[in-house]
Amino acid sequence: MNMDLAQLNYWAVLAGAIFYMIFGALYYSPILFGSHWTRLNKVKEGHMSNPLIYVASTGVAFLSSFLVAVLVQAAGAGDLVSGLILGFIVGIIVALVYLKNSAFGLMSSKVYAIAAGEHLVSFLVLGALHGGLS
Repeated sequence: MNMDLAQLNYWAVLAGAIFYMIFGALYYSPILFGSHWTRLNKVKEGHMSNPLIYVASTGVAFLSSFLVAVLVQAAGAGDLVSGLILGFIVGIIVALVYLKNSAFGLMSSKVYAIAAGEHLVSFLVLGALHGGLS
């Protein structure tokens, strides 16, 4: 495995992080699944106005994009299809973690489907982005 962090496309890391934040905001908006997600999770009024949630979410977006870029480089997934496959694998791993939580009753099957779907799409796009732009 050959790693050279200086060779990462940091513009792609930035673009991936911005995509992740915008897609998450749209996905969890009332337009798509936000109303269902807040109702299913019994989110209290005002909880979503806590700025620390958005600071943490921004950090997760940048770190996720950076780590997918690292994985793409480490795997030698230097084209769109290879990146897409890598992103799919990461998305499935995340979905499996959520599935275990759902099996133990930590989340309902509906919450599982919403969360796993968002992460699967996000990591597919991040993988394709980093594979295609590496």
